[in-house]
Amino acid sequence: MGYQEMKEMPQVLKPAILLLTLLQIIFMASPGLRGWGWFICLTSILEFITAIGVFAAVFFDLLFTKSGQWVLIELGYSAVFCVCSALNTIYYFCNIFYHFNFWFLLATIVSVLLVLAYGLNTLVNWTARSGTSTTSSTGNQATAGPPPSAYPAGVNPA
Repeated sequence: MGYQEMKEMPQVLKPAILLLTLLQIIFMASPGLRGWGWFICLTSILEFITAIGVFAAVFFDLLFTKSGQWVLIELGYSAVFCVCSALNTIYYFCNIFYHFNFWFLLATIVSVLLVLAYGLNTLVNWTARSGTSTTSSTGNQATAGPPPSAYPAGVNPA
């Protein structure tokens, strides 16, 4: 699936984010917590609750999901959780090198996938919000037609 198709179907990532967040909670809780483990627990639980709410809202096709403000809401939580998942990934990398555990390795892989998923969701919502287009409107290409004439032929605008 290409990026253009993804912009037309931004709800494709919702089930994947829900599943990845659930897997991160399972893999994170398996080896026990050390150090900054409370941050991982807090962000994982908030991500999971938000993912359940967003998935339910999109699944039941609630009215507010079609408003223009919904894009800003998705942009906001995706950006925040992308940063939190990046911090979780750093924590997992540090724990892998401190005390290797297979569960931390799986949690690191899932956390990297979550960073990518939230980052892509942020990118999709950013382009949906800003309405950017990939077509050029400069009119100076070799294949571009002549510029429209505002004055009739023979009239000097100066």
